Amino acid sequence: MGQQQILLVILVTVIVAVATIIAIDTLQESRQSANEDAVQQDILLILGEAQAYYFRNASLQGGGRSFDNIGIGDISIGDSTANGTYAVSGSGNTLTVEGTGTDEGVFLRAIAELQGDDFQVQWEYEE
Repeated sequence: MGQQQILLVILVTVIVAVATIIAIDTLQESRQSANEDAVQQDILLILGEAQAYYFRNASLQGGGRSFDNIGIGDISIGDSTANGTYAVSGSGNTLTVEGTGTDEGVFLRAIAELQGDDFQVQWEYEE
């Protein structure tokens, strides 16, 4: 093989290696983003169930128009799913839901305040 052909083979090998590294990095970012989206969706489900808890009378194992004694046990989704683990705390008409994803670096916190029948949600993302 000529010297030119050997240089061409080395160049192609380097290009393929760099492309492979970029592809792997892109896939990892995509997986992390998908996990973050899934955790956010689970938190929205928790908020929906928490809203029902808030309006349910205390005699029916609800909050009686308060989040004071709410816990993750009051939510049917439970404290974990395939997407991550969750914690719920509340006070008055404010509810905080924290979700830690299965991928490293995925953590979301939703602070929701019930105004009338609707939540006003503030999202916090930590990396």
